[in-house]
Formats: sequence, structure tokens, C-alpha cells
Amino acid sequence: MYQTIRLPLQKLLDLLFPLACLGCGDEGRWLCATCEQSLPSILANHCPFCEAKTNTGNTCANCRSSHFLDGAISCIPYAHPLIQTMIHAWKYNGVSEITPSLAHFVLRSVRIAQADANNRRRNILQSGISKHALYSIADTPPLITGEPIFIEPIPLHPKREKERGFNQAYLLARHLVAENKHWEIAHTTKRTKKTEAQAQLSGIDRYTNIAGAFELTAPEAVRGKHVVLLDDVITTGSTTDALARLFKKSGALSVWALTIAYGHPVRP
Repeated sequence: MYQTIRLPLQKLLDLLFPLACLGCGDEGRWLCATCEQSLPSILANHCPFCEAKTNTGNTCANCRSSHFLDGAISCIPYAHPLIQTMIHAWKYNGVSEITPSLAHFVLRSVRIAQADANNRRRNILQSGISKHALYSIADTPPLITGEPIFIEPIPLHPKREKERGFNQAYLLARHLVAENKHWEIAHTTKRTKKTEAQAQLSGIDRYTNIAGAFELTAPEAVRGKHVVLLDDVITTGSTTDALARLFKKSGALSVWALTIAYGHPVRP
């Protein structure tokens, strides 16, 4: 019944308000091929907590003692105008149709990170092994080295998911795992507390807001696994670190984040 009503309505809306590229305004698609290819992969090369420089977004040595997340692979600064527009339309305006374009961008960025890691390893082997070089190789994310990965989309509270109509991280996860046979969606967490939107908070308020918000529903499933927490944006790392704590305490080998963007948006 819903589909019977929705399809003609969608056709009418498309006729009255043709789809236009979020980048250049050309009609026909939410993101044209030219704009999709023009999105640059500017991978984060700093600690997700203090922004100290690291190879692949690893958590730095100073922050490891107080955090559980091993690092974050993040593809582009959130301040980039097009990615900011895309994520806002996707997350807040219900434009789920741009999920494939975002997934292609993330996969392209991961391949670039893999190529960078391979080049770094090759240079290390050519120049000779040192203690620093060994640490560099050991810190390479399992996502980059091709290990089997459990992808855990950051869960929304049921009320918020109902309001939004979908969990954007889960939609993205479905597209990503379809392209990689070594990746699997985990389905092991749920959100037990409806929190304030993290985007409206800063600093310590984010950690306070997210405390006790998650529950691991199948801890035995992640024991001995490499877990990747999938989200749209990482800012302070408070959300992913709260989840990483649960996974590490349940025996996960590693917990990384994978996000489309990092940092703060440009405020109008």
C-alpha cells in the first residue's frame, strides 16, 4: 500500500522539483559523475583525540593510556564545502539516494590509504629496519592490511532513527560490505539512551552526553575480532571511544573508526 502511494508521488515530485547535483546544480542526479570524481581524499594523518601527527590516524602514544580507540581512518575534512553539503542532505534532509556516492568515495579513500601503507612498507624495507620503522608497520590498521573486519555502524536511538527514517551509518555499511568480501556487518550494539545531538555540544560535554549510551548485545561475537566503527563524521572521538571501550573489554583485538569526514563544519 505504502509503495503504491509512494511511487506515483515520487514521480510527481521529480517532475515538479527535478533532482539537481549538490555540487554543480546539473539536473538528473543528486551528485553528478564529475563532482563525485572531484571529491579529494585528504586522509587524516593525526591522532583523533589530540591531533598529534601519526601515520594513518592512529591514536598517539600519549592518548593510548586514557582512550580505547586505536585510531580513525577519516577521508576528508568536514570543512570541505561539497562533503558538508552532502552529509547534511543525507543525514538531516533524508536524501538516502546519495549513499552509493558516499560509499564509492570512502572505498576510493581506503584504497589510497592502502597504497600509501604499501609504499611506506616498501620504503622501510629498502632503507633498513629500525625500531621506529617496526612500530610504523605494527601500527598499520587491519582495515588497510586486508584482515577480516567486523563493521559496526554507530547505532541511533530507536526514537531518533524513527524520526530520521533510517540510520545513515547502517546504509553506508551495507554498500561497503557489498564491495569487500573480508568485511561483515557486526550487529552487536544498541543505543540505550537518547542523547542530545553531539553536533550541538563541545569538549567534555560530548563525553558526558554519550556516557552509558550504548550496550553490547553480543559480546562473544567480537572476541578476537578486528572491529571498525562506522560513522559519518568524527570530531572529538567521544562517541567512537565510548563504543571502543565496550568492544575492548569484550576481547576485540582492535577497534578503529572509519568515517567519511573529520573535524568541524564551516559555520555559516
